[in-house]
Amino acid sequence: MKRRISIAIVAALAAAGATLSACSRGDGGVAGPAGAEKASPWVRPPLIDGVTRDGGVLIVRGAADPDARVVLRAPDVAAVAVNADAAGRFELRLPPLYGDLRLTPEVQVGEDAAVSPETLVVIQGGAGPVALIAAGQPTIRLDGRGVLDAVDSDGSTLMISGPAGHKPPVVAMGGVAANVAPSSRGRWRAMAGRAGSVEIVVDGQAFDYPGDAGQGGFSIARAGQGWRINWPVQPNGHQSAWLPDRPAAAR
Repeated sequence: MKRRISIAIVAALAAAGATLSACSRGDGGVAGPAGAEKASPWVRPPLIDGVTRDGGVLIVRGAADPDARVVLRAPDVAAVAVNADAAGRFELRLPPLYGDLRLTPEVQVGEDAAVSPETLVVIQGGAGPVALIAAGQPTIRLDGRGVLDAVDSDGSTLMISGPAGHKPPVVAMGGVAANVAPSSRGRWRAMAGRAGSVEIVVDGQAFDYPGDAGQGGFSIARAGQGWRINWPVQPNGHQSAWLPDRPAAAR
């Protein structure tokens, strides 16, 4: 499991532009692209890029192939589906949600599916964070906006990420300056070879990272001043994502 996150990022950059499919694991983990089932090499899975709320309804927006049938599935919850428009944009309206929920985005092709490598996690029915998680990749926050979105860990490496601005942020971990690099989807990231609790400062704002969750099944729990998601990753590792609380004005 050593430096799994670092290796995954290098591989992703080397394969930029490739279409990847993956599936949710039956044990509650999140499978990476390797060994994923594909409906067709010409069908791309959906890409979620935004979430808004309309009263008690959560609206999930994203992109897929034109006219593709986009589906969100969750255990013990009825699937929600919609057709993308001619430009490939889609908007799924979820009914009022309660508790914590994991949803798998996919494109239906007959009886097969092109499944996204990302899992949409909705905490406390959307009253808490809403995020996209994927093995070896930085967690993407979809709720509100802040200088720090998430701190991911595989037990040996930290990956800190947030939304990119007009200039790179100044990031320090434990008082040591971190190298910040551009990431995909309009984001930045910084890496550190540690997994314990540490103070992270981003553009002058301090966050007390409570440390990695360690091995275990899928779980969501409060951790310090934020939420922590933990999930198993193939073949025998894990990843955790800590999502700091948003200021009320940023929600």
